[in-house]
Amino acid sequence: MTDAVPIDRPPAARAAVSQPRSRKAATVSASALAQHLDCSRTYIGKLEADGVIQRQGDGFPLDECRVAYLRYLRRERQQSPRSAADADYVRVKTEMLQTRLMQKRRELVLQSDVDELTDQLCGVVLTHLSGMAARCAPRGDLATRRNIERVVFEVRTEMAKVCQTMADKAGEPPMDE
Repeated sequence: MTDAVPIDRPPAARAAVSQPRSRKAATVSASALAQHLDCSRTYIGKLEADGVIQRQGDGFPLDECRVAYLRYLRRERQQSPRSAADADYVRVKTEMLQTRLMQKRRELVLQSDVDELTDQLCGVVLTHLSGMAARCAPRGDLATRRNIERVVFEVRTEMAKVCQTMADKAGEPPMDE
């Protein structure tokens, strides 16, 4: 059978066990609270004036004041215009970095580059359409040539209508003539 052996506790632990705990919260002076919260005595006075912490009798309840101060700091951080500005800055910076990354991966191109390419392609198509009648009916067959010119004109007119509709949808101002 095993024998029960008493556990030797350090003197501080024995004293804590043997003393009954007080039901009243420990109160401290404003200077002690300032030291505990790592701030100045003047700041404690400001917190008290703002109603963040409250004096009880001859001092401040340490635990209650600590909790109240932490809640106050959290509220201030959530309401701070600087934190909102910082969050916006981080959001914009992240978006900018993502855009640069997409450009490097060739997933994203500049609109000006697309517009330039479209203009070049349209120029080539329109130039060759304009010369099609002369190339298809070079000599004498005037009726065929006129038919081809009519079709080319219809195609160019239809292309212009599509471009005008797209410009209207995008809110582009009318072109100066």
